[in-house]
Amino acid sequence: MTKISIKRPVTTMMILIVVILAGFLGYKLMPLAFMPTTDTAIAVVSTTYTGAGPEEMEKLITKPIEESVGVLAGIDTMSSTSAAGSSIITIQFVDGTDIDQAVIDLREKVDLVKQSLPTDADEPTISKVDTNTETLSVGVTSDILDVNSLYDMLDQNITEKFERIEGVSSVDIIGGEEDEVQITIDSRKLEGYGISVAQVRQALIAENQNIPSGTVSYGDTDLQLRAVGEFKSIDDIKNIPILTNNGNSIYISDIAQVKLSTKDKSTMSVIDGKEGILLSIAKASDANVVTVSDEVIKEINEIIKAYPELQIKLLTNTSEYIKTSVNNVLQTAYTSTIIAVIILLLFLGNFRTSLIIGVSIPTSILITFGLMYISGLTMNTISMGAIVIGIGMLVDSSVVVIENISKHFELGKTPKQAAYDGTREVGMAIFASTLTTVGCFLPLAFISGAIGQVLKTISLTICYSLSASLIIALTFVPMASSKLLRKGTDEDKRNTFSKIQEVWVKGINKLDTGYRALIEICLKNRIKTTAVIIGVFILSLTIVPGMGMELSPGSDQGTVKVTVEMPSGTKYVETEAMVLDVINKIGTIPEAENSYTQIGGSVLGQNSDPTIYFNLCDKQQRERTTDEIIDDIKGKISGIAGAKIKVEMGENANTMAGGNYDLNLNITGSDLDTLEQIVGELTDQFAEIPGAIEFETSQDEALPEGNIILNRSKAAKYGITTSDVASAVNMVTSGVVASQYNIDDTEVDIRIKYADEKTERINDLTNVMLTTNQGTKIPLSEVAEISTDKGASSITRRDQQRYITIYGKFDAAMDTGTIQSLVEEKLDVYQFPENYGYKFTGEMETMGDSLVEMILALIVAVVLVYAIMASQFESLVYPFIIMFTMPMAITGGILGLKITGNPISIIAFLGFIMLIGIVVNNAIVLIDYANQMKEQHGVSANEAMLMAGPSRLRPILMTTLTSIFGLLPMAISTASGTETQKPIAITVMFGLTLSLFITLIYIPVLYSFVDQVLAKFKKSSQTESVEVF
Repeated sequence: MTKISIKRPVTTMMILIVVILAGFLGYKLMPLAFMPTTDTAIAVVSTTYTGAGPEEMEKLITKPIEESVGVLAGIDTMSSTSAAGSSIITIQFVDGTDIDQAVIDLREKVDLVKQSLPTDADEPTISKVDTNTETLSVGVTSDILDVNSLYDMLDQNITEKFERIEGVSSVDIIGGEEDEVQITIDSRKLEGYGISVAQVRQALIAENQNIPSGTVSYGDTDLQLRAVGEFKSIDDIKNIPILTNNGNSIYISDIAQVKLSTKDKSTMSVIDGKEGILLSIAKASDANVVTVSDEVIKEINEIIKAYPELQIKLLTNTSEYIKTSVNNVLQTAYTSTIIAVIILLLFLGNFRTSLIIGVSIPTSILITFGLMYISGLTMNTISMGAIVIGIGMLVDSSVVVIENISKHFELGKTPKQAAYDGTREVGMAIFASTLTTVGCFLPLAFISGAIGQVLKTISLTICYSLSASLIIALTFVPMASSKLLRKGTDEDKRNTFSKIQEVWVKGINKLDTGYRALIEICLKNRIKTTAVIIGVFILSLTIVPGMGMELSPGSDQGTVKVTVEMPSGTKYVETEAMVLDVINKIGTIPEAENSYTQIGGSVLGQNSDPTIYFNLCDKQQRERTTDEIIDDIKGKISGIAGAKIKVEMGENANTMAGGNYDLNLNITGSDLDTLEQIVGELTDQFAEIPGAIEFETSQDEALPEGNIILNRSKAAKYGITTSDVASAVNMVTSGVVASQYNIDDTEVDIRIKYADEKTERINDLTNVMLTTNQGTKIPLSEVAEISTDKGASSITRRDQQRYITIYGKFDAAMDTGTIQSLVEEKLDVYQFPENYGYKFTGEMETMGDSLVEMILALIVAVVLVYAIMASQFESLVYPFIIMFTMPMAITGGILGLKITGNPISIIAFLGFIMLIGIVVNNAIVLIDYANQMKEQHGVSANEAMLMAGPSRLRPILMTTLTSIFGLLPMAISTASGTETQKPIAITVMFGLTLSLFITLIYIPVLYSFVDQVLAKFKKSSQTESVEVF
């Protein structure tokens, strides 16, 4: 490869130009994202059973379905929530599961249990969960239009504009009041005519239809016939005839008032303190959020021109944060590249050779972009961070090659011969050193879960960049060197730079001489040197027990959310008043670009607490941090009573950590009362932990509920069932939707309801009339009693076992590992009843699972590195010498984290794995050169190391310093999006620094000692052979 590239420089350049263009194209076409795409196979089974309480839902719906689907292969976890009228079962499958096939298997299991479910329950629906979906929120207000008119305008004219954007899957309107046709029944007239609500409902359904009626000949063609009955006006509804028991006909208007009205208000949207409408724009799973956001912004600008009476803005513009974050990381990459080139220029003292290295860095990066694009990776903060991490390593191979070429050139060889000989001499060494680093990253690609998919992105990106840099070092660098290397002239010597260079070279030469003297001292005092190294290592280990642990560092995306949690059962009107009061009290946040909230609504069939979101400007543009703004908001609302108000960072601020709670602890068992008692006692004990701030549980306050207890013996005499009672009561309390009415191509509900005064109090329900099997009417009180009680608002289960979760927040200075240890101390002394227990979830669970796999990856990396080195040296001993650099590198990384105040995290652990592959490179180059000296000159191990050390000092220093200083911008950066990579940079920088001294000082000692032992062993073996002979 090297020989061909030197002989055919034009061909090499043409190939390189094509590859660079392909890489540039990949850079331009690669989609932007904040984090790598994660594919988690999740399916949801949801069932509605109107009128059933949480315990009934659990018993009649949730448990039978769980038992049926629980036998499916490949299920990782199964969790469920049973609430009033709603059952939600979430099944997460193991990595690699084909979600489409899993849903088919899931549907088969659900079909098996359908017959045992209540007959009046809705059919279970099964859906896939897209973990990559994102929702864009657009806020719309107007100073001219009221909210209802605004709703109608958006529904009729605006939403379709967003729906036409490529990559948008749906648009929902939140806020305003929806129209409906209300048929308000006069119960006395209904009873007087002897008809039922069911007859009214059936009449509406039967009449409001356009039904195909066959074909008839019409001249030479067949004419399609339709029976047209769809309602065209409110009068059409009023004039629907209903047959009474005595055979007469009456009209709906005889027994009810029919009018176009609005639904009872249940939602409200507030944008920047003003009531308006929220448009929730869902991104398709395969669409890029940045592209979609840009198109949405373009459409908003067009809408503003066409409808000047509207104030419309994109509230959740994550694309800007993503662009800023990726650009910040790229800027860090540029800075790292410049630093690396400056360091090389200082050491090489030659613009031509420094230029060659300077060109090799962006070339390797562009090749990496091309490979990333082909692999389907995105340009995100993680992948770009991996490139920054790799910049220091990108030059390693090229530096070793060009430094060796320069040495051969100085011996008087021609540029071509020097390029070939210099590259060939170190070719195997740099190939092995690159392979060891690649070998460290490969195991990361096999770690499971969402964390594993993130690490896979890092692994592939760095492997691509290192492979590209190796090819560049073996082709472009020798080719360019053969053309650019020139002997200096007398005129050059008179240049100012040459004079500076001469001084610098003298300094480097003195360093070489001093290092040779240091090696001699160490070789003469091998025992003392070993004792010092071991002492330093033992001393460094003392800091390990005090290190904390966390999953990953948070990323401040500048979002604050204020959640207003009202007492269970609170009416919507009171909730709305409370939220508006909170918004009022908070007032203006100078750093907030916008704010919005949705009052009312539900998530997965359950009412959600209103949350006020504040989107802040970039952290570099504001004087206060997000935490300081949170404290300010807490102070403003501290006097509000009647609601539990939480102020915290938005969900996206801790992307990998999985939530805003420091503690997620599931207490498992069968009885809810016992669980609540255990949770209460444990919460009190946890509150005693130093640094504990607040705790809450997943079990909401018990809801007041009315129980209609049927006297089955009496009901049986009248032919009345529980289902009949539920339907009659539901009609009185909520009404029933009978059909739809089309207004300007918009379908609105036609609701049948009784007058409100029939249900002002719970005791009014005793007068609800039931129809017997004889057609007569009896009051509900005749067959049932009504009582009030309190019941669980929801029942949660995981893997078919009930649980209640304790959520806890601790002091920000406390890391996850420390919190878990302190909580476990309390749990160890607590006496759990039989069959009750606990399980950490959330960040602690993810951290524990990921840590086990990371340790396994570390072990595999060590084995791979050893195997690669053993193959290179064809020796089992020399790799053992080199591996002595690993422990000190890891302790150096831990020391760096300790000094900078960072806990050990999964991201920092990635730095440890990187160190395994990086730190051996210098030792490989040193020992490989020493072996060559022994073979070529027949010298002893000590002499070989005294020759190899000073000769290899310069490339070792260059490669190490370019790596260290190349990571410096990332380690000290405070820009958005760079937070995640900091622990890696710090770990590798400090690990490399400590391992550098081990490589330069202790590796020569070990090399000498091992060579002496091998020589004695060889001599002993030869003596024994002679005696046997």
